[in-house]
Amino acid sequence: MGKKKNITLELIHPDQLPLVFADISLVERVLQNLLDNAIKFTPEGGKVSLQLENGEEGVTIRVLDSGPGIPAEKQSFIFERYQRGKSPDDTPNEGVGLGLAIVKKILELHETHINVRNKRNSGAEFFFSLPLYNQLQTN
Repeated sequence: MGKKKNITLELIHPDQLPLVFADISLVERVLQNLLDNAIKFTPEGGKVSLQLENGEEGVTIRVLDSGPGIPAEKQSFIFERYQRGKSPDDTPNEGVGLGLAIVKKILELHETHINVRNKRNSGAEFFFSLPLYNQLQTN
C-alpha cells in the first residue's frame, strides 16, 4: 500500500454540459490513467484538478497536477509504449509505461488526440476534446 500524500483533488465544471459522442468505459479508462499519473507525479501536499469546459465543437477535458512537469524535449515521447517519467522524489515508478500509450490509442479511436503542456508555475496539463453528440447526428 502506498503512503498518504495529502493531495487535494478538485473538479471544475460548468452547471450544464452537453452530451458528447464517446464510449463511456473507454473514456473512463482514459480519465483513470490520467488521474493515476497526476497523483503519482504530484508531491506531498500538491493538487490535481479535473476540469470540464464547454466549447463550440465539443467538451474539453483537462487533467492538471502540481508535480514537476514534463521537460519539453520528452513530451513527444511520453505517449510511446514503455516510456516512464521520474517521480518527484526520484523513486522508481511502478507500472510498465503503457498508460499514456493506451490513452493515446483510445482517443484516436474517438477521432481526437491527447495534448500535453507544462503549466506556467509547475506541473503538467493533459487535455483532449470529445465532439458534441448533436454535431455527429447532423453530419
